[in-house]
Parts: sequence; C-alpha cells; structure tokens
Amino acid sequence: MERPAPYTPRSLTRLAAWLAAGNLVIAAAIITATWLALQAGRESDLTRARETTENLAASLSIEIGAELKQVDNALSTLALQYRRTAGTPEQVAQTLERALADQRSLLPQVDAIRMTDARGQVVHGLSAGESAVNVGDRDYFQRARDGDGAVISEPLFGRVLRKWGIVVARRLETDDGAFAGVVYTTLSTEHFIEGFKGLTIGSEGAISLRTRSQRLIARYSAAEPHSIRGVGDVIVSEDLMRKMAANPQQGWYMTRTKLDNIERITCYRQVRGYPLAVFTGASTADFLAAWRGEALQQAALAAAVILTVLGCSVLVFLQQRRDRRAAAGLQRLALEQALMLDNDMVGMMRLRDRTVVWKNRAMATLFGYAPGELIGQPTRLLYLDDESFREVGDAAYPAIESGRRFRRQLRMRRKDGTPVWIDLSGASVSASESLWMMVDITALKESEATAQHLAVHDGLTGLPNRVRFTERLAGAMTLLGERVGLVAVCWVDLDHFKELNDEFGHEAGDVVLRVVAQRLQAGVRQHDLAARMGSDEFALLLTALRAEHEAEPALRRMLDALREPVRLPDGGHCVVTASIGIAFAPHHGRQAEALMRLAETAMTTAKRAGKSRIVSASSLPGNTMNATNAPATSVGPDAPTPVDAIDTNSSPAPEPGTDRAAGAEPPRPKDPGPPAVPDHSFDESVAGEEDPGATLDGEDSSRLPPSKKAP
Repeated sequence: MERPAPYTPRSLTRLAAWLAAGNLVIAAAIITATWLALQAGRESDLTRARETTENLAASLSIEIGAELKQVDNALSTLALQYRRTAGTPEQVAQTLERALADQRSLLPQVDAIRMTDARGQVVHGLSAGESAVNVGDRDYFQRARDGDGAVISEPLFGRVLRKWGIVVARRLETDDGAFAGVVYTTLSTEHFIEGFKGLTIGSEGAISLRTRSQRLIARYSAAEPHSIRGVGDVIVSEDLMRKMAANPQQGWYMTRTKLDNIERITCYRQVRGYPLAVFTGASTADFLAAWRGEALQQAALAAAVILTVLGCSVLVFLQQRRDRRAAAGLQRLALEQALMLDNDMVGMMRLRDRTVVWKNRAMATLFGYAPGELIGQPTRLLYLDDESFREVGDAAYPAIESGRRFRRQLRMRRKDGTPVWIDLSGASVSASESLWMMVDITALKESEATAQHLAVHDGLTGLPNRVRFTERLAGAMTLLGERVGLVAVCWVDLDHFKELNDEFGHEAGDVVLRVVAQRLQAGVRQHDLAARMGSDEFALLLTALRAEHEAEPALRRMLDALREPVRLPDGGHCVVTASIGIAFAPHHGRQAEALMRLAETAMTTAKRAGKSRIVSASSLPGNTMNATNAPATSVGPDAPTPVDAIDTNSSPAPEPGTDRAAGAEPPRPKDPGPPAVPDHSFDESVAGEEDPGATLDGEDSSRLPPSKKAP
C-alpha cells in the first residue's frame, strides 16, 4: 500500500520554488560565462595549431617539390644524352651506364636509375646479380611513352627492390623523335618516412604524402613510428574528400583519421608542379591539452560556486521545513504505521514472553482464528510440536536480543490442525517485546516439490524416467564391491504396440502404457525399481540377487501379468505382450550405460526370436566369457531353467483387440488413470540394507520434506 502524501504548507512550497528559481538563474549565468570563456580559449588554441600545421605543410611541399625537381632534371639530362649518344652498341651501352652512375651519385635519395627499350625491357642500370625485368605493363611506362614530360606513378611495390615507393619517369627518343623507351628512378616510401621523422608533430601527430587520387605514398605517425599500414590504398575521411573537392591546392579540416581513429587538425598543401599533396596533422590531445586542463579548473570553480549557492539555499529551506513539518510528520507516521500493520497479506504479532499481546487482521486470517481469539494466548498453539517450539525459541531469542533479525521457513499449524508452510521473521522492539511477521508460502513449497518430482518421473505413467533410472543404476554399480550379489538390468519392450496404437488410437495406447506401468511396479520388490525409458520401452532394476536364475520367477510373473486383458476407453479390451532383455552386473560389466545397451540388445534378440520371451545377455555373441564366469545354472527337476534359455512363448498370446478364449468373458481391469502427484516430495522405493543405489534418491514419499525450524 502506498504511503499517504506528506502534508506541505503552501508557504513552504512557495519558498522552495523561489529558491529553486534563484539557483537556476545563478547556475545558468555561471555556466554561460564559463562556456564562453572556454570557447574563446579553444578557438585560440585551434587557430595556433592550424597555423603551425599549415606552415609545416607549406615547407614540406616546397622541400618535396625541390627534390622532385632535382630528380626530374637528372632524368631530363639522361634523356638528352641518350638522344645524342652514337656509336656501336657496346660504346652506347658504356656511355649510358657511366651517365646513369654519374646521375645516381648526384641523387642519394633515389634507389636506382634505369633505362628500358621501347618494349619496356630494362636494358641499362641493373646492378650485378639483378635479374632482367620488364616494366612495359606499368602505368608510368605507358604514360611516359604517350607524353613528353615527367611522369609520377601511383604507389607501387617494386619487382626488383621489393618495397613500396613511387616512380618518376621520362620518355626516351631517337634522333628522329621516335619512342625508344623510358628512363626512370624510384623514391621509396622509407625515404619519405625518414624525412618526416625529424619534424616535430607532437606525441600523436602524423605526416603523410598522397597522390592526386589520394593513394597513400608514405605516412609517419608518432603513435605508430614503424607502421606502413594503408600504403597504396585510399583510406581517407569524408571531410578530406569534401575539402579536396572544394580546394585541391590547400586547406584544413578537423576529424578522426580513419587509419588510427585519432582526432587531428590536418592541413594539406599541393606540391607545386607535381600531382602530390602533403598532409600534416596535429592531435587534438596535444594542442588542446592545456585548454582541457584550464577547462577542468574553470568547470570545478563554477561547480564550487554553484554548489555553495545551492548549499546555502538548502540550509535555508531545511530550517524552514524543520519547524513547519514537525506536526504533520507525526500525524503521517501514525497513519503509515496503521496502514502497514493492519494489512491482509502479511501476518504480524507482537509478543511478550512468547505470548501474543497484539496481532493484525492478516494474522487471524492466516491461522483461522477469530479476530480477538489469539490475544493473550501462548504462541505454542501455532506450532506443530513441542520440539519445533523449543528449537525456534533457542535459536531466535539470542539473535533478537543481540540486535539481529531472525528468519526461518517452517511448517506451523492452523486452528483446525492442518499444517501450513510459513516464512517467519522476527526482530526486537524493546527489551521485553518482539515483533514477528509471517507469510504463507505453502503454494510455493508445493510447486517446488511438484517440479522436483516431474524432473525425474514420467508424466504419463508416474514411473521414474531415464534420468532417475540411470542415477539409481550408477549408485548400485558403486556398491557392487561392498555388497554380495548381482544387479540385473531388464529392458522391457511391448510387442505390437504400434499396431495397437494404429487400431485403437493414442488415447487407448496411453491407457495401455499406464496399466503396464502399474503391473510392472506391482511386480518388483520394494528395493527394486521400474522405470519408463520412452515410448513403449520400460526398464527394471533388480538388486541383491545371488544368482542370475533368481530373476526368472519375477520376470515370468510380470509377463503373465502383462497378458491380462486391458480395458480400453471405448469399453473394449486388448491383450499386450512384452519382450525382455536382461544383463547382469558385474558378469556383463560395471558401467551403467554399457549394461543398459547390453540389456536393450538382448531385448532386440528376444524380439527377433519370436517376441514374448526373455533373453539374457549371457547368450549373446561376444558374451561367452561373461557367461562362463557367471554362477553355473543346472537344468533338472530341482533347478530352475537358466535365464538365457527362457522362452515364454509356449502359449501364443492373443492378437491386440481379441478375447483370450471364446465364450469366456475376460476380466476388465479399470484404467488407473493419470499418475497422482504427491503433495511435497516423491520417491518410488524405500532404501534398505539390500537396496544398492537407493541412497541416491534422498526423498521419501511417505511424508513431507523435512521442515526447517520455525517460531
């Protein structure tokens, strides 16, 4: 139940509104002034960073342009010398090789200078040991062939040098102006990076060189000094593309670099006379570091002023409220206590010397007493027995007297004697009295017990399912070395059950399965186990056997019981038979799953042999040794027939849906109906001295789960 709204005088509400409005105005003014000052400082730092990067980009573009001009001049000189050189091929080759060597000595920044013939085959400039290479398929070769100026390629990965760089090339001509090949040189990515490293760009700054198509030639970042990531690719931001489209010569922008996701202010400058652009970027983390420190200081100062004003306003308000709300607070507290205590959900009572001196309406309803009947009565009336009454007192009152709360779930007793599950909690209210709260949790306890039962039992027949059977069998296996005897796993499969389902319907099939389950359960001992494994398959766990033949009488009785007619929902009746396979531990193994598979295989053999019979795993191929090791059985007047020789098909079973004998009215057992669900906990057997594995159950269907202690 919601608490009643507190009473607040109108004058106090008006005071709070004026104080709040004044604080908002002061806070807005302080925040606005701080924001404007910080924005001005940020713009100043941004302008300074932009000017720095612009100057760096301009100087780099001039430097790179001068370097390219020097390279271009060398190539022009070589092209002119090629045109003027005459003589025998050997003389021409010697002259050109000397010219290439001379120019190479003047250009330490290049990796090599080479000449090709008209087909692109490199003929001059190869070092000793370098294999011949053809560059006729390269874009720069084709562009130089069709033009008359210097050509700069896109970033390439060299076929000879095996590293990234750009190629500067010029056309070679004969005396009559015919195309004779190209002369070219390479400037490696590493060369440009080494030049960028000596520049001051901050801890996260970056410098890059790109072609007109924005392919990356070289990039140096202080954060990644050895990375060549992105070389040869176009990985740029939309801001860069937008700025370059508006002004390809120069400009600036601020965004996060796609290659490393670092925000920078970047300036670019076109290299005059060449299709290249230099980009220099300074990280905002570097050039705004001082501004951010100042921003934190000013924000802290503004927050301190605002909090001071707010604190003064709160003190004024609290002082006023303390005086005006005292009376209203006492009235509200009394009303809340009355509403909380007199509820219909939680039973509450106040005790003195374990005698009821007060209780609410829910308390009487919970235990079935009249409104004033519990007053003055000892709480022993609410307990099931003297032991639980004494145990709760011994545990609860020392805890309550030490200032702690006591809580426990237990079963208590209603006035008519029926038990009820209670969540009980108590606490001290004074030196001589305690307050107790009680909640009915019977439905919760019952749902928990039902869920536990359904997890290990078959919903149709009420028998244990495969999970419970496997647990019990595994438990029995662990005790084989401790107790004398055998454990038998019997796999039972109904004969012609599919035909019965098809003829009479699934409702009739369910009735048959429930009757079969009832008869199997009735045929096993108290410490044995019958389970449904799925569909029309069942399993039996027989324990404490001294020899294999001891299982025969019980299995014969079960087969005879199963042949009894089953009454169907439509008033008719049918007869079912079963085939049984049996495996013994330890004769046939000590692993639960292996025994179950072996018993199922024996059942399949019984099916193939004509159904309605029992087959032991000892008779299966491959189990001769196990059968030999098993206790010997004899066939004579005083000895039972060995299990693996049993054939119960001596008298054919009637087909589904037929009477056992003409003219005789067969018995018509009633359908047992769906299995009943116990109230709180479930188990199918009681463990005894000769019940291996039964201790795994941990349940007892004869009573409710053990109750915990209560008040």
